[in-house]
Amino acid sequence: MERGRAGAIVLAAGASSRFGGRKPLARLGGRTLLQHVLDAVAASSLGETVVVLGHAADEVEAGTQWRGERRVRNPDPDAGLSSSLRVGQAALEAVAGDRLDGAFFVLGDQPLLRPETLTALLAALQPGDPAVAVPVYESGGSNPVLVARAAWPLVLEAVGDRGLGPVLRAHPELVREVPVRGRNPDVDTPGDLAALEWSERVRANRDQVDRVREVEDPFDFYGPQVHRFRSDPRRTGDATLDALRSLARPDDTWLDIGAGAGRFSLPLALLVREVVALDPSPGMLAALRESAAAAGIDNVRTVEARWPMGAPGPVADVALIANVGHDVEDFGLFLDAMEASARRLCVAVMSERQPAAAAEPYWPPVHGEPRATLPALPDLLALLEARGSRAEITMVDQPARTYPDEAELLAFLRGQLWVTPGGPKDRLLRDLARADLVARDGGVALRGEVGRRAGVVRWHPHDAR
Repeated sequence: MERGRAGAIVLAAGASSRFGGRKPLARLGGRTLLQHVLDAVAASSLGETVVVLGHAADEVEAGTQWRGERRVRNPDPDAGLSSSLRVGQAALEAVAGDRLDGAFFVLGDQPLLRPETLTALLAALQPGDPAVAVPVYESGGSNPVLVARAAWPLVLEAVGDRGLGPVLRAHPELVREVPVRGRNPDVDTPGDLAALEWSERVRANRDQVDRVREVEDPFDFYGPQVHRFRSDPRRTGDATLDALRSLARPDDTWLDIGAGAGRFSLPLALLVREVVALDPSPGMLAALRESAAAAGIDNVRTVEARWPMGAPGPVADVALIANVGHDVEDFGLFLDAMEASARRLCVAVMSERQPAAAAEPYWPPVHGEPRATLPALPDLLALLEARGSRAEITMVDQPARTYPDEAELLAFLRGQLWVTPGGPKDRLLRDLARADLVARDGGVALRGEVGRRAGVVRWHPHDAR
């Protein structure tokens, strides 16, 4: 189907009761949710676009940048999504007549909609084909929907607030499924929006690396750095560990997600019945097992996997993440699985700044642009609040990072800027870092690197359920 022969009906009339109202005007990355959707539709150069408004219509009209889209109002938006489908379809027929071969039905609360998805759906239908094209995302979801003109009577079968989903399930022979990249989640609650904000920051950080990188990541990214993560299980003077120890009970099972080389798994194992140490790095887990054997600790069970694992996953009294999550794109799903795994408590140790923040000042001189920063402790607290979790927090001081020698420090920076060893950017990085080197605690450190603060955050897994 040709672009100009397809229209779009954008649905933005609902009361947004789960969100608290005015959802189309909620902002993500400087634009409203509705604006994200309209921008994607506009970039697809379709023949005509109709936007169906309802609740808070005057405010939405005033808060949106319009490009000629026709706005209509659903006189009874509380009648459900099906009523907006019919209002939008009638308006599109009235303005476009026979000029269209089909229409997209687009939800106004899916700000990750990509123009490429619309293009893929258009390619799936031929002129005169009485069918419906739906996208299939790896993470699930089936919107927007492209309905060929000959199939428009199907819209009249929609009832209540369930949209076209039940109608399409009743007519599977008409549905063309189209695999597409990415994901396109709804924003139904403040928690959904906060998780999406987290996701977008992680995506921007990752996309920046992919744009400037000179080297690829090794298969086991942390394997070569294992020695940096080994710690004495019986150490004292670690404020973070002391805060975790205060939460441990003798009959507990703890699940340490992203356990690494056992920095916290092994000390906790001395206090609780069992620790399940989960990590995707075989090198890290090998180091954990070696340290456990050396310390005489035999109640740690290692699991080599990424989180979430899918059902059924490990279940424990306490689920812990420590310095994990900053770079997890779908952190909302990550937390859902974490909460589902915990019977008593969820605990997160997270710094006020992401762990590799020491490398950020070198990005502008080396790559010519500032680093896209990852989420950190303030963002975690905001996300938990938006999800309805009542979190408690203990702030702890963490010492400034030191390295045994210059080579170790430069290896860390090189890995965080993805530059080729010995190349022009690497030589510039080396010169800049050497100018910042200072001796500290028998090793070396960066002059501007100071101690960090972190939060030991705890919440009950079923607060918001």
